[in-house]
Amino acid sequence: MEHDRLETFMAHVTGASRSITKLKARGMSSYNLGSTHTACLRVLFKSRNGMTRTQLAKKCELDKAQISRIINELEEKGYVSESAETTSYKRKITLTDEGTKITAEINQLVLDINDVVSGEIASEDIETFYRVFGTICANLKQAEGFFESNDKASSANN
Repeated sequence: MEHDRLETFMAHVTGASRSITKLKARGMSSYNLGSTHTACLRVLFKSRNGMTRTQLAKKCELDKAQISRIINELEEKGYVSESAETTSYKRKITLTDEGTKITAEINQLVLDINDVVSGEIASEDIETFYRVFGTICANLKQAEGFFESNDKASSANN
């Protein structure tokens, strides 16, 4: 039973990930943006006072090199601007008026998709799902150390 549960979980997560990837590609194609661009715009939209590259990298779970590339591309498109601090990682990044407009449109698209995906599912069930799924994700992160601790124990016993 445990093996079946893991296989079922993995199949569902993989299938959901593929569907999300397709939805992102179709939805963002008209904006000529990738999913990481969209994620950064949406995080900045929620942060009215802007964020540094380091804060944005942490919030989007991206590395600093990726954030630098994304910010540069978003600046070229006129969607973000940076304050004039001396080092790039201390500068605050904020949405421009055009960036705010585009992100508001993207947010509406996300809400529309959420409505389709949620369908007739009760809001309490959705809240329960996210709470449980969040716990599973946290437990998976914790389990990443499983092999390290077992390797150390095996080495100590030899």
